[in-house]
Amino acid sequence: MFPLRTEYYEQLEKLVKPFNLVSGQPYDPTERSLEILKAETCGRSLRFEKDGLRTNIPFLFEKQDGTYKAIYPYCSTAPKESLLNGLVIDTMICQACGVEVSEHEFLYLNSSYVRQDNPKPSDFFKITSHLKKKRGGFTRLSATEQIQQKMGSVTFEQLVDMANKLSNSTLDDYCVRRVSSCTRPNKCPYYEECFHEQQLPDYASAFLSSSSSREWIEEKGIERLGDITSDLFEGTPMQYAQIKADQNGGVFMDDQAIRYWMKQIEYPICYLDFEWETFAIPPYVKMKAFDVLCFQYSMHIENEQGELDHKTFFATGDCRKDFIEHLLEDIPDHGSIMVFNMDGAEKLRLRQLANQFPEYRVQLEQVNNRMIDLQAPFENGCFYDLRQRGKSSLKTLMPLFSACASYDQLDIHNGMEAVFAYRETLLENDPCKVQKIGERISDYCSMDTYAERELFLGLKKKLEEL
Repeated sequence: MFPLRTEYYEQLEKLVKPFNLVSGQPYDPTERSLEILKAETCGRSLRFEKDGLRTNIPFLFEKQDGTYKAIYPYCSTAPKESLLNGLVIDTMICQACGVEVSEHEFLYLNSSYVRQDNPKPSDFFKITSHLKKKRGGFTRLSATEQIQQKMGSVTFEQLVDMANKLSNSTLDDYCVRRVSSCTRPNKCPYYEECFHEQQLPDYASAFLSSSSSREWIEEKGIERLGDITSDLFEGTPMQYAQIKADQNGGVFMDDQAIRYWMKQIEYPICYLDFEWETFAIPPYVKMKAFDVLCFQYSMHIENEQGELDHKTFFATGDCRKDFIEHLLEDIPDHGSIMVFNMDGAEKLRLRQLANQFPEYRVQLEQVNNRMIDLQAPFENGCFYDLRQRGKSSLKTLMPLFSACASYDQLDIHNGMEAVFAYRETLLENDPCKVQKIGERISDYCSMDTYAERELFLGLKKKLEEL
């Protein structure tokens, strides 16, 4: 899910406006870009094409020696080393068109800037000539120095030849190689073509969680999770649970571990869920680049008799203080706060709000200290059902425990749709329409907290059935 970039483009335009740069247009011939550089000595969005290879350079400025500086804006907190090969190709295409790019700089977001009143466009940005390494820190050599090194190993003619071979080839011409990045949570668009997961049975060995030896297991002809031996996997609790589930008829449950986990839970139980938006440029005072704004919460509060009370919040604009104050007012002053994936979501949101509004820090930390992660028994391998197919999200688990909570009848079915709906409110001037959108988002968020409760009760029921 990309962060909202509307203000990023606005602030970038304000930053470059004083240069009065002439802009190229889509499908411009190279000659048009060269004319702009000759007349203005600089330009933006200039298109260059040679022998079928083409590129577009965001900003070009002529230097005193007749060569050019290229400036690339990036909507991130650092230009990454993975950009290098693309920069090499850009530079070679420009060179083949008679434009010598001898310097590269990158305009990126200032992650340390905390927004104040009346900010200047330059407050939001930083500039560098270096790329950030994968493991942190910037490279010792500048991007230009690295580009020159790489250009020494390939000619433009060879680059054209490689591009032609690639464009005229099919997938059958290549040996598909699977690497560890193939199975990361953010899967590539061709994941299903390589792994065919939808066609696999629930017990397939391909669903082994976080396994670096998944390819090796497949090569050995092992098709079932239950047939994987201890020497073929890392031995994580989740992997153990998956293998045991296949060996035990489809479900594995460490009842003692789950009972121990449940001992910490106290009534009233508050099932809690937030919805939020991420902003590339901080939109409000005290926010930083890529901070989030919580605009919605839902809580279902259950007492020992099983009675439910439901409270919800939705607002637009800078609603941070309202969010905090309503949350602290609605949430019970004792008992457990049940959250699904609390460390990766709600806890982070409250810590960020505590940093922005330190006057609420103590109360927000107390809320965090009472949180219990409903995902923990599933992530830690205390429970696994083969129908999970390697996943442990709330929507994956819910149908295994209850048929009462369903997202099918809702207008919004997942968190991404909730964010897109919220973005509609930012463009909508009609208060009635904003209210209706807010109700749709609230219905979705409320289903999440109701599903949390159903999941917890379902887990308790499975223990009682033993």
